[in-house]
Amino acid sequence: MLRARTRSASQACRRGHHVLLTAHLRLQTPTTGDVPILCATASDPEAQRWLGWPARQVVAGPYRDRLLAMEPGQGRVRSRRLDHWLLAVDRASGLPAGGVALDAVSLEVGGWLAPGFRAHGLGAELFAGIAQFGHDHLGIAMVRAGTEQANMACVAALQAAGFEPAEGPATHRLPDGRIIRARWFRHDAQQATRC
Repeated sequence: MLRARTRSASQACRRGHHVLLTAHLRLQTPTTGDVPILCATASDPEAQRWLGWPARQVVAGPYRDRLLAMEPGQGRVRSRRLDHWLLAVDRASGLPAGGVALDAVSLEVGGWLAPGFRAHGLGAELFAGIAQFGHDHLGIAMVRAGTEQANMACVAALQAAGFEPAEGPATHRLPDGRIIRARWFRHDAQQATRC
């Protein structure tokens, strides 16, 4: 599923700016200009049903549509508050396709796809990419993922990305305060390295 890291892709990782390539996606550290775009990829009601972000992070409809039509990667300075977040860019169109994040403390990963990129099998690439980011770029041997039990699309994407069922709390509190019934997974690397 993931292409082997090429010399040019690994050379692009420097000074905290990471780039990973999958068959259809380019996962990259967001620039400061990309932060609103990254938020827009998850700001529609369907995504928020599963993610439950606080209202201040959700981008309103008309502004969201403008951001989703922009080509990301503008700006020279990355956002320090998003050190372990990656913006997913569709390699064919150059448009923002979603995002993934890794919490360096809990080792939990999460991800989402923008509306136009759902139901195309990209979720597996997204989760395989964030696992590779943790294993090959940050030196983390095991990452975890939790999802709502009813989110079968996410469960299927995690399993297709090589995540295995794991123990975890029966419930999880989303950022907006909702409590969901959770299902947990893990992804292990035989050897973890840093880029």
